Amino acid sequence: MILLATDWLALAILLCVFAWYAGRWLALALPLAVTVAALAVYAPTGSPRVTEPPPGRYVVVGADIEIDVAIWALLKPEAGPAVYYRLPYSSGQAGALQEAKDGAGENGQVIATVGDEGGVRYDGPPPGAQGLPPKQAEQPAVSIP
Repeated sequence: MILLATDWLALAILLCVFAWYAGRWLALALPLAVTVAALAVYAPTGSPRVTEPPPGRYVVVGADIEIDVAIWALLKPEAGPAVYYRLPYSSGQAGALQEAKDGAGENGQVIATVGDEGGVRYDGPPPGAQGLPPKQAEQPAVSIP
């Protein structure tokens, strides 16, 4: 990330120097273009959005829960590409997300519903572990003496 920021700063300075000597109207237009380019570079770098997701239903493509820090979630709206968000952490939200992920299994979908006031509710199929026999320990395929 530091390399990306350094490259961007060097390019910005180079373009501003060029604009200064190329003409006065370019000197005003180029710093504005560089600022817009900085925002365009920031969006696809994998950094989470600094805003809350808009109200609606989302499919949780992936999520990472950092205790007492944040919930990092890749949310896909009904129309459009998935977007990476940093959601506020609470033990209730983290527990609901983990429970929905556990219930969905490996190929299931977890639905996140964002309310008008910014709260997120996670919904997935209930865990299906009740009534199943206990898991048996797997035997290793290769044994190294």
